[in-house]
Amino acid sequence: MKICLIFTPNQLNPNFRELAFRDDNIGFVPPLSLLTVAAILEQENVTVALIDMEAEQLSYTDTLERIRQFAPDMLGFTLTTTSFRPVLEWINRFKNGTSIPVLVGGDHVRLFPQETMSHDAIDYCIVGEAELPLPEFVRAWKAGKPLEGIKSLGYKSNGRVIVDRTVQTVADIDSIPFPARHLIKNELYENILANRKNFTAMMSARGCPFNCAFCNANHQKYRARTPRNFVDEIEFNLSRHGIHYFDIYDSTFTTDRERVFAICEEIIRRKLDVSFSVRSRVDVVSREMIRVLKSAGCHAIMYGIESSNQEILRTMNKGILPQQVMETVSFTKQCGIETLGFFMFGFPGETRRTMEDTIRFALELPLDYAQFTTLLPFPETEIYTYYMEHGLEDYWSTYTLDPSKDRLIELIGTEVTRQEASAFVSRAYKEFYFRSRIILNRLKRLSSLKELKKLFGGAVGILAGSRKFR
Repeated sequence: MKICLIFTPNQLNPNFRELAFRDDNIGFVPPLSLLTVAAILEQENVTVALIDMEAEQLSYTDTLERIRQFAPDMLGFTLTTTSFRPVLEWINRFKNGTSIPVLVGGDHVRLFPQETMSHDAIDYCIVGEAELPLPEFVRAWKAGKPLEGIKSLGYKSNGRVIVDRTVQTVADIDSIPFPARHLIKNELYENILANRKNFTAMMSARGCPFNCAFCNANHQKYRARTPRNFVDEIEFNLSRHGIHYFDIYDSTFTTDRERVFAICEEIIRRKLDVSFSVRSRVDVVSREMIRVLKSAGCHAIMYGIESSNQEILRTMNKGILPQQVMETVSFTKQCGIETLGFFMFGFPGETRRTMEDTIRFALELPLDYAQFTTLLPFPETEIYTYYMEHGLEDYWSTYTLDPSKDRLIELIGTEVTRQEASAFVSRAYKEFYFRSRIILNRLKRLSSLKELKKLFGGAVGILAGSRKFR
């Protein structure tokens, strides 16, 4: 059996447009989900090809030719909430061009499997994590056996859509194979934060124990890899692929203090010449932890800050104080670790004054980078429930059935419109990045003409975004 996994360019729908300018200027991140799926398939003796159209800058025609040369039995795609419409459009094109059966997975499929399977171009779907149902599906498919009774699988039979909505989770995530990075050109991947080459992304845990109202990561039980297993993957990628920079994609890497210390100690003990970045809350790191992270090679910490307004932070279920933010970010910088802050406008209670205050707060913090966004109520979040209780229909279900009906979701419970909040986002980017301190720091780090072009491209994007949203 041969399966071709395809990662497509994901033009963003209107609700994500303010992030679009960064796509071309922050680099490309390896498609971690598809790489993990590829590793699972290879364990089942499936021959796998992975085509990253985005990183390889491949056109539809280029990709179609690669597919035909490989001659797969099936095509595989990941569908996320943010990429559903563009990926579905690519699926339709490839299905029309090849007639090859299509298998999809991803968190959006878990949420809306019936709606996903309503599309003619999609033949099969995996509901939830793939590690348990995917091997069972592959064995049945190869043996020509009926698919009936396979948990977490969607398929079509005699014109009917059949979906088993059981969501299976892997208790021991150490058992998950390392992502199949040998299938991609690792030298193509980079990130604006990375100070080393080559670059990749990793996960050390699944799920999240916290309860932020705008995030659905807590729908999964928090499960973490053992320090040894996690560092084994780092060492393997360093020796096998020459990867020196790892962006750890956990929602909150610093959740378990003892585990963080054990991972850092293992990296130090093995004398691994690597750098890495992590995501964290400001209230779960200590000064001792920050020092240990630095000694192990931590180059950057990304903090979820969101707002400077205490009432909005309370509504978000963040459970943090602005003073904690200032103290944690300041000490992180003192230790020589770069910092990035995530900020969000448009939560219930937001006013022009609170957004002004948040921009001012972002400028006061010793941050190297900042990301500003406008709230989008994702499915399976507390804020989405709030929106539906205040008149929003089940937007994401309708959108999944017919993505052509996508539209901007207007803010609820705020003094400002989404358009006004987006204008503040653009203004925040300009005020943050067009400062002498930030510009000089970026110029000091430039080591090539390519990096200068990216820096210029990012600046142009910010200015273009300003015109676009006003």
